[in-house]
Amino acid sequence: MKRVLIYILPIFIFLACSKVGDNNITIPASNDYAQGFAVAEFDNYKVVEVRNPWDTLKILQRYILVPKGCELPDKIPHGTIIRTPISRAVVYASLHCGMIKELRKSEAIAGICDVHYNADSTLKNRVKRGEIADLGSSFLPDIEKIISVSPEIIIISPYKDRDEDKISQLGIPIVEMADYMESVPLARTEWLKFISMLFDCEEVADSIFETTKKEYLRLSEIGRSVTHKPTLFCELKTGGVWYQPGGESYMAQLYRDAGIDYLWSDNSNKGSISLSFEEVFSRASNADLWFIKYADESDKTLKSLANEYALYDKFKPYKNKSVWGVNALKVPFYEEMPLYPHYVLRDLMIVAHPEMFDKSETMRYFKKLRNE
Repeated sequence: MKRVLIYILPIFIFLACSKVGDNNITIPASNDYAQGFAVAEFDNYKVVEVRNPWDTLKILQRYILVPKGCELPDKIPHGTIIRTPISRAVVYASLHCGMIKELRKSEAIAGICDVHYNADSTLKNRVKRGEIADLGSSFLPDIEKIISVSPEIIIISPYKDRDEDKISQLGIPIVEMADYMESVPLARTEWLKFISMLFDCEEVADSIFETTKKEYLRLSEIGRSVTHKPTLFCELKTGGVWYQPGGESYMAQLYRDAGIDYLWSDNSNKGSISLSFEEVFSRASNADLWFIKYADESDKTLKSLANEYALYDKFKPYKNKSVWGVNALKVPFYEEMPLYPHYVLRDLMIVAHPEMFDKSETMRYFKKLRNE
């Protein structure tokens, strides 16, 4: 197998990932909300620029999308050429699998990472049947398996400190989806438009985005109008670190739009912030609500929480049984949240302001942790 790859790989690199052009262009922002990418359309191709989320004055990637069967234009900007529509893709993150599924292009998923954390049973069954390759961890994927499925692109979430050298050496175009760095929920939803260009289904993406935007804005107007806003902190301690969403992250924005006083709203980070137990306890010990996300075969309970770390029971929400959890192995939270943030917003509002909803209303993702 390895000997065959030595002969095939150089040819594959040349065909799959050409970088051409020598003229630079500046693409003005054209999205409703998303700041992380911009699109320019020309006669026979599109140019998509993904901005560096850690230095927004720089470009992380520039993609030249050219329809299959069309000749390359004589003069195009420098960038990575991708022939569309894509028919075989490797996808690292479950949330991007969810986007592709909603675009009705699931058949194009040839391989995925972190299968265990994906809540989509249909997709998992396809992996079991060998229709989709299990590529292992997204931080250490199986390189030979990636090559064996002959993907036209690899879709990843870029991280500042993640080393992608081995993957980039394959010569397969790497599509960097930095949607998680957006600070507005609807901005993250708008990244669906970028993915849809790869699969030639922009009309589906536009329809999903407009429907989501209308409902999100309706709910957020109600949430922001409330006078009483319960205080909230999130997540669980991991080793010696307790991560909270940054105050400029999309999760912090969701909490604000739900009429919740998130206790780290004053922070300026778009990603997560690393805190000690003492820092979290100092600010959040008397919070009204505690939200956690996890991926376990069994739902967490208050008892299991205390068994994990004894000092959890010192927090007011633990004592008052106001701990709410999302088990990402049982509900498609990560797959749906980027596309349908109004689903999450509604759940948050039911928890924080139950008086606004009928008692028969059920939640899509969140469950109150039982006491046993």
